[in-house]
Amino acid sequence: MWLFPALLLFLPGCSTAPDPITGPDTMRGQEQGSLTVQFHYDSSWKDYKKFWCRGADLRTCEILIQTDASKQLVRKNRVSIRDDQTNFIVTVIMEDLRISDAGIYWCAIQRTGSDPHFKVNVNIDPAPETSTKIMSVMAPVLTSTPPTMENTGNYGGTQTNTHTWSLLSSIYFKLLVFLEVPLLLSMLSAVLWVNRPQRCSGGDEVGLVKVHSSDAQ
Repeated sequence: MWLFPALLLFLPGCSTAPDPITGPDTMRGQEQGSLTVQFHYDSSWKDYKKFWCRGADLRTCEILIQTDASKQLVRKNRVSIRDDQTNFIVTVIMEDLRISDAGIYWCAIQRTGSDPHFKVNVNIDPAPETSTKIMSVMAPVLTSTPPTMENTGNYGGTQTNTHTWSLLSSIYFKLLVFLEVPLLLSMLSAVLWVNRPQRCSGGDEVGLVKVHSSDAQ
C-alpha cells in the first residue's frame, strides 16, 4: 500500500512540495499614496534574483525592477524592491500611485526555464478631495458673486456687502464735489474782492492834498 502515495509524487498536479512563491491575489492602493506587496518564497530560492513586472502575460510583461541577488534595497523610478534572505520575503513598494498604475503585475524568481511566479491584480482608488482643493475651487465663485442684501433675521435689519458700501461711498464723494466746491469758490472770490487794491483818480489826489494843506495851517 505504500506504493500508492509514492506514485502521487510523479503524477502532474499532485506534488506535495510547497509553492516556490506565494502572495496576495489582489492589492488596492490610493492615488498619490503608496502600495506595499510582500511575497514569501521557499528557502531553496534564496540566491536567485527576483523581479516585479507588469502585463497580462508573464512571458511578455515589462520588468519594472529586480533584485541583485542580495539584501540591498533596489530603487528605480517610483518602485523599489528588497529581498529579505533571512525570512525569505520579497517586498515591493510602489510610490506616488496614479490611476494608470492599476493592472496585472507579477512577482517572479528568475531562473533558466520557467520562472516561478505569482500574479497580483492591483487596483487604484481616486484620491479624496481635501479641504484645500475645495476652498481653491470655491474662491473664484465667492469673488464673482454680485452684491446682495442679506436679511439678518427677525430683527428686520439688513447687512450690506462690501461692494454696495463702495458704491455708496462713491455717491457721497460726488455730492461733496458738486456742493462744497462751488461754495469754496464763492468764499474765495469774496475774500479776493475785499482785499482788492484801492486806486483813486488824479482829481481826488489833488483834493486830498488841499485838505491836508488847510489842516496844516
